[in-house]
Amino acid sequence: MNILRATRLVSWALIAMPLLAGAQPDYPARQPVRLIVTFAPGGGSDTIARSLNAKMSEKLGQTVIVENKPGAGGSIATDYVAKAAPDGYTVLFTVSSHSINQALYPSLPFNTERDLRGVTLIGALPQVLAVHPSVPASNLKEWIALGQRDPRYRQYATGGIGSPGHFAGGLLQSMAKLSLQHIPYRGAGPAIADVVGNQVPAVFGTLSGALPHIRSGKLKAIAVTSKERSPLLPEVQTIAESVPGYESDTWIGTFVPHGTPQAVVDKLHQATLAALADNEVKARMETQAGRVIGGSPEALDKLVSQEIVQFTRVVREQGIKPE
Repeated sequence: MNILRATRLVSWALIAMPLLAGAQPDYPARQPVRLIVTFAPGGGSDTIARSLNAKMSEKLGQTVIVENKPGAGGSIATDYVAKAAPDGYTVLFTVSSHSINQALYPSLPFNTERDLRGVTLIGALPQVLAVHPSVPASNLKEWIALGQRDPRYRQYATGGIGSPGHFAGGLLQSMAKLSLQHIPYRGAGPAIADVVGNQVPAVFGTLSGALPHIRSGKLKAIAVTSKERSPLLPEVQTIAESVPGYESDTWIGTFVPHGTPQAVVDKLHQATLAALADNEVKARMETQAGRVIGGSPEALDKLVSQEIVQFTRVVREQGIKPE
């Protein structure tokens, strides 16, 4: 071997050493992990993210930082993570609008299934169909029959076009072959307030947001959107009891860019499971009327794929247009 060739080989080896070192299973020793939250600080999902980060830090042996990038129904944060390096240091924390956006917006700057992969299905927050106390219906069958007799009772308010509440109502309309009228608001709070004020007869909203009004008698719960009854309202039926196969929780999950090594995904998933086992994190979920799931990366990816098909059908059937 001549000196020139040997020198070149040594030079290439020196260049490759940092790259090879970066490929070693030392994650996440290099830098803090950023948890990119799709909502503004202070909301229910944000508080859950902030309860997770400290516990995840303990398990990973590295700081986990929460960063909020709200806007466009979560698409700004999702696009940011989709275009990040696939190294596990940038993690998306989002909710079921992740699936809705892909079905509703035809020109997103990313593809939800192609550009991201799941890490953990953290949990689910049930929604509830609730009505003003003056509405003469106490369960879903009575509410549907009432709307068939009187079109005024077919209206339901939600937090806006493309919101989880909108698609909870849209899915019910599709599966039960109903004719409902969606009344979108700019946020779940104003939607619930107008039903309490009897401006609109019904609302699809988060159980955590509606529960104080249900307990005070200002709203009447008709049905919950989860597969099973809520322990907070055990007497209230699920929609699935009248419409078999129906389920429309607001799930919470984490994602990383496609191409992130499986070993890194596994380490993030295990750190999340450890955090979810903590009593403080469980209590935070309970304050949002939610339940911990801890689903696998594969389960989360499967759920997203199924929902995109489901929501795309709802968009097409009902002619839903984004704002």
